[in-house]
Amino acid sequence: MQRKTVRGVITVEMSYLIPLILLVFILIIETAFYFHDKNILLGAAAETAVVGAQAERWPGKKGKIDLSAFCQERIQGKLILFSDTEISDSVSGDWVRIEIAAAKGKRKLHIVQKAAIVEPEKKIRRKRICFRQNMNQN
Repeated sequence: MQRKTVRGVITVEMSYLIPLILLVFILIIETAFYFHDKNILLGAAAETAVVGAQAERWPGKKGKIDLSAFCQERIQGKLILFSDTEISDSVSGDWVRIEIAAAKGKRKLHIVQKAAIVEPEKKIRRKRICFRQNMNQN
């Protein structure tokens, strides 16, 4: 009769392998949370910039809408990883600019979105005036 010996090699290998697998799994989850929050902030900043650009065209609303509060409302309760956010907005010339800075520990995000303040009705009126002048000259 031969004796069967049990080796402990598999146990030793698993003691190194399992923590490595868990580390990779945690890194994947952290990365997914990071990109989730980044997409939420990008969407909220873009939406806020467009609303701000549209509000600048409205006669009674010009400069009266609180874009920071609007953006904060869009991201409230949706972020997983970043809980501390700072929002700043500025209207200069023909652009509305929204900046969001988010941080948690050493991880930081800085998002900037812009939207042009367009006035297509003025361009259409100018074209109509030019068209009428050309028609009157002929």
